[in-house]
Parts: sequence; structure tokens; C-alpha cells
Amino acid sequence: MANPSRPFILIVSHSLTGHLAPLIRIAASLHALGWETFFLGPTAHRHRIEAAGAVFLLLRGSADLDDKLYYEAPPVAGYADLHWAERVLIDLRAQCLEPLPTQWECFKDALSAVHERDPRRGVLLVAEAFFYGVLPLFYGASLTLPDGTRAENVLVGSVCVSVTVPAIRSVDLPPAGYPFPFDPSPEGRARNAKLWERSWGPKAWELTALLDAKMREAGAVRSVDEIFLSGANYTAHDTILQLGVPGFEYPRSDWPAGFKFAGLVQGTPKARSGSGTSAPVMKDPEYLWWSELVSNSREEKGKKKKVIVVAQGTVEINPHDLIIPTLRAFGSREDVLVIAILGWKDATLDSYGVEVPPNARIADYLSYDAVLEHADVWIHNAGFGAVNHGIANGVPMVVAGEGMDKTENSRRVAWSGIGVDLGCAKPTTEQVKKGVERVLQDERFVRRIVELQQESEEIDCSATIHDELLRIMELRPGIRQRGLKS
Repeated sequence: MANPSRPFILIVSHSLTGHLAPLIRIAASLHALGWETFFLGPTAHRHRIEAAGAVFLLLRGSADLDDKLYYEAPPVAGYADLHWAERVLIDLRAQCLEPLPTQWECFKDALSAVHERDPRRGVLLVAEAFFYGVLPLFYGASLTLPDGTRAENVLVGSVCVSVTVPAIRSVDLPPAGYPFPFDPSPEGRARNAKLWERSWGPKAWELTALLDAKMREAGAVRSVDEIFLSGANYTAHDTILQLGVPGFEYPRSDWPAGFKFAGLVQGTPKARSGSGTSAPVMKDPEYLWWSELVSNSREEKGKKKKVIVVAQGTVEINPHDLIIPTLRAFGSREDVLVIAILGWKDATLDSYGVEVPPNARIADYLSYDAVLEHADVWIHNAGFGAVNHGIANGVPMVVAGEGMDKTENSRRVAWSGIGVDLGCAKPTTEQVKKGVERVLQDERFVRRIVELQQESEEIDCSATIHDELLRIMELRPGIRQRGLKS
């Protein structure tokens, strides 16, 4: 039951499924803990948002992104044939920056609607890092609600939630996507500085200028004044809650103030001690072969088949990239069971000209947590959420990913010792086979991912977020303006 003594929660998030899904889980957790929650989101995810107990508020126009439709009909011709780094620049422009003014208008309407529910309670903003539509708020954009109340008198404070590896500039790291190892030495830092200023800066100048232009269009009166992807979308907020565990992230020396790891939203939900909430009962997936998978887990060690789970993800959904090579790599193995997850409701392999081997089981859409409970190896294209599902369930992984943050995630998988990075997005059958065999034969991968799983269990994500919101409710820091001359 909602606690009327607390401020309302307004959640905003970038509309890609991989960004939304963790925020929807957070919304469900906050709802269960007595926070009255509102969620500004896209039409395509309305049902999931409302099922989490949040009040759905609609993004409009260019801000109402459906990622499945976006990738089926990309914004430029020949998109699929471009190098992943070029696709990233297109996606950042089309998904994050072009819609910014519309997102800002939607945010203003959402804030007004929430405030009208009870003007006495105030609103606490929870913003996923890549929803750029709230950034004008911190750079002088005027926001007066219909009743004449200024936004700064309504907003109790704000929290940034990071659902990717943190895209925050560091002296210890090159720009995201650059193929250089983590090196915090003086030589490494000198290299990193050159890459930021002499390489990424010129490459990103159009995005840097576009952010400034879209901010001005939305009413901001000051510039962000940094190279794009340096982290203003994080550091504008007083608190940054990074989903994930420290053991998966490079130990940089210059984390911004207010940064903290918040653990994982992935994994089977657990009851919070003393909260009065109980862990939800998880239903078994409705596949005829599910009982076979469960029975295999109960077998003695010598009789148990190795279970390989492979998922294509929700962005790059062509099964020829990863699923079909995996089916072919292990199709003749009687001691192996392959579970392939296509990633979208009602998806099939019928039109791809592939014969499904007898040891494979196909799912159109399936809870990763449900199936990974029974898995020995987890193959995926290195989405941050997929990595964290593996960590939460203690399953070592083989990753094959490029684009967005997948390149960075892949390198961290190898660096942290929790799996094998195949170094490409479309591996051959032989590459997949060798990667999986390496994970199965080297016990160090299991030991290391169990260590990270234990890290995740020591950080109660729900409690961390809940306690941070209570702290902000008590202190009421409001919205601190950025870019002011000192």
C-alpha cells in the first residue's frame, strides 16, 4: 500500500528494451515497498509498466520509440552493413538526441500530472542515464507548472540509474569502444587523454554540437560544455546508482561524487527482511519441454547433460548471428541440451532454413533467470542485462557482441574472468564450439563468476535504491543547476 507521507516517484528511461527492463523491475520493487510510482514510457511497453504497479504516462511523437520497429526499419539505408561504430553514432543521434526536445515536453507534462495528484507531496525523479530529456532541467530551462509552481519547488531531488557500463569520462580509461586495455599507469593516462581530445572529440563533434542545439531548443540557457559521452547525463544528478557489481567494472580512480554500486535487479526476486514483502512465486514457463530441463538438473553428476543456453537478444535479432552457429556446433552431442531463446514473442526459426537438431529446444521468449537456474554455459551478444543475468545466476558465459555498449561489456567479461569474449558479433560454428569448450573445461570461469554472484548477493539492490530515496526525501536537495560560472 502506498505511503502518503512520501513524495511521488517519477521514473523516466530511454525506450530501448535493455534500458527499460531494469527500470521496470525497479518500479515493481518500489511499488511493493510503498512508493507511489509513475513511469514515463513508450507505448510498446505500457502493459509491462502497468503490470509493475506504476501509473503509465505516455511518451509522444519521436520520443515514443519502439526498438523492434526501429531495428526492422533503421533511420538510414544500408544500416545493417555499416561498421558497428558508425551504427552507434546513428543510434545516439536518432534515439537520444533528436527526440530530446519532445522528451522534455513529455517530462514537463508528466511532472505536472504527478504534481496535480497532491501538490503537498513533492516528486522524486528517478532517471535512467540515457534519457536525455531531463537534462535541460539542470541547465537553466524554465519549468513552471500550470498552477504557477516552479519545478524546483516540486522536485525533492533526483537519482540517476545507470543500466550500462558507466559512460563517464575517466583519466584511467579510453573513450568507450576504443580497443585499448585498462591501463591506469601514467603512460596509460597520457594515451587516454590523447584519445579523448584528438580522436573521440573530433569524431563526436557533431553529436556534441547537436546536444547543445537540442538543449537550447528545449530552453536550456547554458551549454553542457564537454565532449559527448563524457557523463553530464550522469553527473547532473546528485546520486548515481550503478546497477552491477564492482568486480565487473574497471577500478578507476576518479569516480564522481555520489556514485555507488547498487547491485543487480536481475536474478530471482527475494523477500526483503523486515519489509513485510514476500518473494513472488515464480511460475514455470509454459513449454512442453520445460519438465525435461528441470529433470535433467536433478540427475546425478555423471548422468546429467550439459545445458547450454543461447539468446540472440532484443536488438540484433537475426538468429544466423549466434543461435544457428550454436545449434550447429552442438547438434550431434547427446550429452548436451541446447536451449535457444529467440528474443521476441511468437518468433520462430521457420523462415531461416535451419533444421533444429534433436537436442535443441526453442523458445520465442523466456525468462533468463528461469532458464539460467539450470544452465552450465550462457551464450549471448553481450548486452549489459544479459551479463548481469549470468552473474546473478552464477553461470559462466561466452559472448559475441559489437555495437552500443556490447564491445565494452565483452571486454569486461574477459577482463573479469567470468567468460570468453569471441571478439566478434557473428562467430563461426567452430568459434562458438571452442569458446564453450573452454568454459566447460576450465573451472576458473565458474569460480570467478560465483565470486561475482556472491558480490551481488551482498548488495541488496532493492534496499539500496529504497534507502537512497529515503535519504533524499529527508535531505530534500532539490535540483542543483549545472554549468554556472563560479
